[in-house]
Amino acid sequence: TAMRQADGVQFWSGTPFLDTTDALALVRILDDAGYDGVITADHLIYPRDLKSPYPDGSAKPPWAPETAWPDSWVMIGAMAAVTTRLRFTNAVYVAPSRPLLEVAKQVATAAVVSGGRVALPVGAGWMREEFELLGQSFENRGKRLNEMIPALRALWAGGWVSWSGEFY
Repeated sequence: TAMRQADGVQFWSGTPFLDTTDALALVRILDDAGYDGVITADHLIYPRDLKSPYPDGSAKPPWAPETAWPDSWVMIGAMAAVTTRLRFTNAVYVAPSRPLLEVAKQVATAAVVSGGRVALPVGAGWMREEFELLGQSFENRGKRLNEMIPALRALWAGGWVSWSGEFY
């Protein structure tokens, strides 16, 4: 590990497309082997009738519609509970598809139970159906995400918080 720290190389693995129950066994092995972190993936649903084009220009994503997408923050909390040093993150978390306070609470809880071993990379998302099923606007997702980031930081600062913006 001294060599890795000196040259900046890190070793990460991911849980997407694994059987959900295998992830806990895998992270124990990765933790013992000296890996630096684990990446989860985020999608709430895969609709039967997907009309949103995949961002690479293809009509459909490269995974099967039956692919399991376990909740990334539940998985991160569970994985953190069985490891001691691994860090955890999402490939990209589609934060504006969810209510602000829900995102703040889930990420904060995972951060606490992991001892601060989490990071939150966010993206605006591409699947209109995901937003619609969650009752969130797809059209203004980028603007809401831009406001969500400083609002989340304010919520995580602790104490009583007041936030007033265009969307939150």
